[in-house]
Amino acid sequence: MLDTILNVLLSSLLLTAAMPGYIYGGFVFFALIPLFFALDKKGPIVGGLICFLYFFLFSFLNFNYLIPILTKGLPELFGRFSPLTGIFIYILFCIIEAIPFIIFGIFYGLWSQKIRFRVLEPIFVASLYVISDFLRGIGDIGFTGGRLSDALYNFKGLLQILPFTGTLGLVFLITVVNYEFYRILKKNKWNMPYVLSIFAGIILINGVVESQLPKSIGSKPVVLAQTNVPQNVKYNYPSEKILRYLEQKFSEVPDYLIIFPEAVFPGEDIRNSDIEKRLLNTFGDKTIVIGYPTVEEKDVFNSLHIYSKGKYIGRYDKVKLFPFVEMLPYKSVFGKFDFLKGIYYFTAGTQKSINIEKYGNVGMIICFESFFPSVVRKLATQSEFIVVSTNDGWYNSQIALMQHFVQMIFRAVENNRYFVQVSNTGISGISDPFGNFQLLPEKTNWKILYVDPINKITFYNKHGDYIFLVSLLMVITAGLTAKRKNYMFD
Repeated sequence: MLDTILNVLLSSLLLTAAMPGYIYGGFVFFALIPLFFALDKKGPIVGGLICFLYFFLFSFLNFNYLIPILTKGLPELFGRFSPLTGIFIYILFCIIEAIPFIIFGIFYGLWSQKIRFRVLEPIFVASLYVISDFLRGIGDIGFTGGRLSDALYNFKGLLQILPFTGTLGLVFLITVVNYEFYRILKKNKWNMPYVLSIFAGIILINGVVESQLPKSIGSKPVVLAQTNVPQNVKYNYPSEKILRYLEQKFSEVPDYLIIFPEAVFPGEDIRNSDIEKRLLNTFGDKTIVIGYPTVEEKDVFNSLHIYSKGKYIGRYDKVKLFPFVEMLPYKSVFGKFDFLKGIYYFTAGTQKSINIEKYGNVGMIICFESFFPSVVRKLATQSEFIVVSTNDGWYNSQIALMQHFVQMIFRAVENNRYFVQVSNTGISGISDPFGNFQLLPEKTNWKILYVDPINKITFYNKHGDYIFLVSLLMVITAGLTAKRKNYMFD
């Protein structure tokens, strides 16, 4: 039993070390090996518990940057709950993240030893992992952060499968490699040189493909306007003072498309106000995208507003709202958690792109929407490049900032689009359709970077997460063709 627990812990530690901002993404090709040893000859009940523990520990370790937000940031800013309550909420989050992996453990315990053909074993295991990971991302409390694929944001050669498979294809590939490494080492523990040789081959293939990727600069200049205003300042200063800061820092930016972060004015709808008039006077004939809430009768939206040549031309209202903070999911279950609310509970908007002169149809997403491939995929079909406007001032952790930023790299490659991300503090930058990215230098208020409008639709654009359906079919096939019946308490 001790060996099992140690193997589970080792898997969780290795996977955490592979995530963006930690040590080295290549560890992801070894992270599941101890988990498979822990699952060896275990039945479905024990297998389910093992896999729940694996992903719970990984979530607890990897997302530790949420703890200061829940125990200090939100309580100090909004004062609705205690630090101890914040710890409870974090543990609940980790439990919710881990629940889908009970499915992985149960079916692995039922059928992994009964697969009729050896060649189908890694396909079955990888399919099962994909299903569990996909289920983790659906629904109002779904989240996709911490996917195996996240570790490979900087492996640009391997990322080139994303236009065909999305990140679930990469999850599938990583799981297959881990399982085969496990089988090699299970046969003989001294086979590690073979494992390392195969890993070296993967790195070589990645490097060869990456060396052939184009590295071009786009033709359309955009201004990334990072305000660098801490949360405790932004949420406590009046709009008048925030506007004076904008006038001081950004009035001299060139006459290009200027992109500001989410919630520059966090608590006030400035439309038809003196603040809006002064904003337009400051930026004259320039085109700006700027975040502030939209209040319409009983509905409040988390919005990006677009102005061009002194006129209001439209807005984007956030579609995928952050559970508990921006909206209350499943009220009958979580009704007592409304104390987590920020300034408002928002109403979900409608996905759309905005036509901007000289730039074409620009897609816009807000904050953690970039974590959801399905949300971005639909938007990409009607957009020529995409803007991510975010409020990352909650995080003091570079790990958190990096794990958010890399999501736009995956979305850029999946959808063959340039992506621009602008944050109030943290990491702002740009990614091209091949995963090449540039970052705004630290403590920079604004910088000009370049994009190219693109209309091409990828296979993933058209067909979405079909890998989930293929995986489901493979698991069902494996169950129906198993060598013999397995019993629940074998």
